[in-house]
Amino acid sequence: MPISRDYLVKRIVMLFLVVFGVLVIAFIITRVIPARPELLWAGPHAKAEQIERARQDLHLDKPIYIQLYYYLADFLRGNWGVSWRTRQPVLLDIISCLPATLELTITAFLLAFVIGVFLGLVAAVNYNKFVDKAISLISTVMASTPVFWLALILQTVFGIWLQVLPAGMRVDLSLAIKTGFKPITNFYLLDALLQLNMPVFLDVLKRMVLPVITLMMYPLGLTIRMTRSLAVEALQELYVKALEVWGLPKKLVLYRYVLKNVIAPVIASLGLSFGYTITGALMVELVFVYPGIGYYIGMALLSFDYPAILGGIVFVAIIYSVANLVVDIIHAWIDPRVRF
Repeated sequence: MPISRDYLVKRIVMLFLVVFGVLVIAFIITRVIPARPELLWAGPHAKAEQIERARQDLHLDKPIYIQLYYYLADFLRGNWGVSWRTRQPVLLDIISCLPATLELTITAFLLAFVIGVFLGLVAAVNYNKFVDKAISLISTVMASTPVFWLALILQTVFGIWLQVLPAGMRVDLSLAIKTGFKPITNFYLLDALLQLNMPVFLDVLKRMVLPVITLMMYPLGLTIRMTRSLAVEALQELYVKALEVWGLPKKLVLYRYVLKNVIAPVIASLGLSFGYTITGALMVELVFVYPGIGYYIGMALLSFDYPAILGGIVFVAIIYSVANLVVDIIHAWIDPRVRF
C-alpha cells in the first residue's frame, strides 16, 4: 500500500519550517553578538570610510529584519555569502567539505546499525544471563560517553602512544603526490578504488578507523539497547512461542519474525540520532584534523567567520531534516500504521 500524500506533504512542510527556524535563530545570534563583523570584513588596517562602506555592503546599517530579508533573498538564490577566512563562496566550501563528513558518518551509521542489531538480538536471546548483562552495560557506556573525550583518548592511545593508527588528517599528502592520487568525487575511498590506487585506499581507510569508532559509539549503544528491548518484548508474544512449538528453527523465528518488529523502530531512532552524530562530527573532525563540515564550522567559529558559521549551521539543519524525512518515509513503508 503506497504512503499517503498527506503524510508526505506534512513531513515536507515540517522540514521547511525546521530549516527556516534554524536559519532565523542562527542569523539573529550572529547579529546580536558584539563582534563588529564590518571590521572583520574590511580588514585590520581599514580606514573609517572603508569600515562604513563594509557596513553598507553587509546591510548592517539597516534594522535586523531588513538584514534578514536580504540574507534570505540571497540564500534562496544560492548566494550564502563569502567566507572571510577562505575568501571563497560559503556554499562551494560546504559542498567541497561534505563528502569527507558523509564518508565518516555513513560508515559509522552502517556499522552501528549492523553490529547494534546483531548484539541486541544476542542480548535478547540470552535475556538475564551474563552475556545480556555484559552487552547491556557496554551499550550504556557507549551511549553516554562524550565524543570529544573518546576522540582524544583514542587519538592519544592508538595514534600517539602505540602509533598503530594515524592520529589525524584524511590522507598522507606525500603518498597521494607520490602515487598520483587525484580526487574525483571527493569520497577518497571511492576515488582510490576508481584509480586502482591501493596504497592511498589503505591509508585513507586507516585514517578513518579512529574517527569512525568515535562517531559510531552513540548510535551503536542506542541501537543495541533498542534492539534488545524490542526483541525481548517480541520473544514473549504468543505467536512467536507458537512458532517455536511448531518446530521452526529458532534462528528462522528470530531473523524472519522477531526482526520485523525490531527493524522499523531502530531505523527511526537512528534517524533521530543523526543530528547528534553530525554535531559530534564537529568535535571529532577538529580533534583528528579531518577536513569535513565539522572542521569547517569549527575553524569558522575560531575565526569569527559569520557567513561560514551561518551557512554551516543551516546546511547541517538541512541534512538533519532531510535525513529524518527519509527515515520517516522508510519507517512508514515498513510499518503501515504510520502512513496516514
